[in-house]
Amino acid sequence: MAVYSEPIKWAIIIFPFLAFFISGALLIYEYRKYGSFVWTRAMILYSFVFYLLCAYFLVILPLPSRAEVAQYTGPTMELRPFHFISGILNETVFSLKDPSTYLPALKQHAVLEPLFNVLLVLPFGVYLRYYFKCSFLKTVLASFLLSLFFELTQLSGLYFIYPRSYRLADVNDLINNTVGGMVGYWLTPLFTFLLPTREEIDTTSYEKGQTVSLLRRFFAWGIDWLVIGFVQGLLVFGLNFIPAYKNWATNYPIFSDRMWFFIMVFAVFIVMMKLTNGQTLGKKVVRIRVVESGHEKIRLKALFVRYGYLYFVYGLISIYLANATDLLNSSNRMLQMVSLLLYLFCLILYLLFLINVLLTLIRKKRRLFYEKASHTYTVSTLEVAKTKESAGE
Repeated sequence: MAVYSEPIKWAIIIFPFLAFFISGALLIYEYRKYGSFVWTRAMILYSFVFYLLCAYFLVILPLPSRAEVAQYTGPTMELRPFHFISGILNETVFSLKDPSTYLPALKQHAVLEPLFNVLLVLPFGVYLRYYFKCSFLKTVLASFLLSLFFELTQLSGLYFIYPRSYRLADVNDLINNTVGGMVGYWLTPLFTFLLPTREEIDTTSYEKGQTVSLLRRFFAWGIDWLVIGFVQGLLVFGLNFIPAYKNWATNYPIFSDRMWFFIMVFAVFIVMMKLTNGQTLGKKVVRIRVVESGHEKIRLKALFVRYGYLYFVYGLISIYLANATDLLNSSNRMLQMVSLLLYLFCLILYLLFLINVLLTLIRKKRRLFYEKASHTYTVSTLEVAKTKESAGE
């Protein structure tokens, strides 16, 4: 059992990291196509990734040492189709005429190995039919290609990391894996009758996509700041070749960092959003837009109020809270008292902001305080996009 349990243990360990890395691309795709990412779809897709990871590790693990593999002299390939049948007939107690041998034969290696290869790809066939809506022929082809990938991985010595193959690349594995995908396709209704259909999942996603969740907005915000960080890094790198700027930034690093923060906020969240009528790159990716009540095009005034509260007011508050230690520890009692009062005032404002966010999540009201103050709100552009796509078809 350790031969099978160890790869699954490694899959459990690695899966959270793999899921984290693929989540970005997955969220972008889901938000662009559906406008939402429902938990049912998330569970199906992440379980599919986990299954593929387990299957891959079952194929390649355990890994021997390179020195051990270098001494192998056995064959690297088995090219006799259906040779496993002769193994079952000659190496087990199985007798077609004697039913009492059936169960004991199932416990023997010559039967367990092909049975394992069938079961290995059976879930793949279920996923392809249920979620990816593949036809029978597509499922057979995809199962064959998945098995071919596994066999080539073994034949190449794990992509030439090893001096030769450390596991036998077997044409019978190709056959049994492909049969497993076929069986999975046929048995799909038995495994999925309690689950919603793909059409029901899509309908729910589109319905939820018409409203803008905080997660969707947060993801757009993350994309924006990722791009801002990259662009700012390039600009600072170029400006460091100017001696005057380099000396100033070296002598006053705090002012330099804060200056760039406010410049990028102004450029992206005010100037760019005015030019694009309420969209940044991140918002465009997840198909949302900021609009102003009663106005076809968002005004600069609304943008200044909206992002002035969010970044300039709360940005300055965050800066003060993070750098108030020296003032609070000052030997000047008056300065210390004023700094403490200012610190408490800023802390209260910051806590009120967090409470506003939490209440928005609990009550499922999508407008935060700075949106109410600026008479702006965030809308989904998915319906407009779908109409355009339909018109173009």
